[in-house]
Amino acid sequence: MLHKFWEHYNANPIRSIVKSFHVPIFMAPFPALTICPLIPPPVARRNVVFASLRLPNNMSYTTGRFLVRYGPAFANENAPGGKDHIDNFKLLLKTNNLSLTDFIKALRPCEDIFESCAWQDVDTNCSELFKVSYTFAGICCSFNYYLEESIKIGRATKVDLLTTPFYGPRTGLQIVLNRSFLIEDDDMDEKYIKSSTNSVGLVTSVNPIINKKLSGYYHRDSTSGELIQNCADEKTKLDYFPTYGYSNCFTSCSIKAVLQACGCLPLYYTPIAEKHSLRLCEWEDFQCLYANADNIRIIQNVVRNNFTCDCFTPCQSVQYELQTSRLLLNEMDTIPIADELYLLASLGGIFSLFLGCSFISVLEIFYFIVLFLRSKFKSK
Repeated sequence: MLHKFWEHYNANPIRSIVKSFHVPIFMAPFPALTICPLIPPPVARRNVVFASLRLPNNMSYTTGRFLVRYGPAFANENAPGGKDHIDNFKLLLKTNNLSLTDFIKALRPCEDIFESCAWQDVDTNCSELFKVSYTFAGICCSFNYYLEESIKIGRATKVDLLTTPFYGPRTGLQIVLNRSFLIEDDDMDEKYIKSSTNSVGLVTSVNPIINKKLSGYYHRDSTSGELIQNCADEKTKLDYFPTYGYSNCFTSCSIKAVLQACGCLPLYYTPIAEKHSLRLCEWEDFQCLYANADNIRIIQNVVRNNFTCDCFTPCQSVQYELQTSRLLLNEMDTIPIADELYLLASLGGIFSLFLGCSFISVLEIFYFIVLFLRSKFKSK
């Protein structure tokens, strides 16, 4: 009886939520999660993409494979290794009537990263939970991430954000990553280039969305005695983002800087380019991006002869307390689904059902054979 009670409780655990004057947990959106691969696309994906491409007449098979392998890495202006391959990339995309964005997205589908996904302990299609996102690291995959939708409609939105009233390891988001993204699956002879990080695996970042009021961003005017705000609040507007954020402000400055320098936007600004009808950079623009790489990524306030970026600390911010756990599996035990006794019972049932006999029938046959041989031996 006690064992049955424990099985019932373990299958349907009771969770208690203590109400307080704070915002209930089910009102807070589940934290957004962004996952970016560190290695080139896996061999299986590269084979699929390469098979769909038509090589130019003067391009070798080896060169085509090289471009497919390192395309996502060379699409970043901070990867100078692509300088010598711009002409080949332009020719390959032109031959196949592809844009740079389409080419990179074909090599980085989100479904390749995951083995399985679950939300609220229910198996869910990973493509329904994760979608393509654009970051400085390239094309990544994000969960519960709606900045692009906010950019499209021009205002902040929290519609359709996933929430959960539960907590614990069996609730929320559970994912199993594809092993191929944790190792490099190429032979040593095919590793033409070492990445700058010399790493494998996936970069995971938790993107904040809940705001928390901070204090200490005011000063008192010595003349009027009024409190003057030294931070940017919700009234502060940005040219390319619906809401103010410290990183959004510097990103907005970066967009202005790259437009001023090259007249186009890199791949990771695709949502901004689509919203404001701005031109995305193609391979022919990468010489300009390489030349201005140190000036088009703004991460702090700058004042130049023809460019100024002045960003205030936001009046509202948020911090997540992250915890990670790790378990080392030293042994692997195999638990068989069926043993030899189960096999004999199953075969006996099949023989009985379809042939009208069983193992006893087989023993009877041997028994009669022995009797026949014995009687024949006696007659002689």
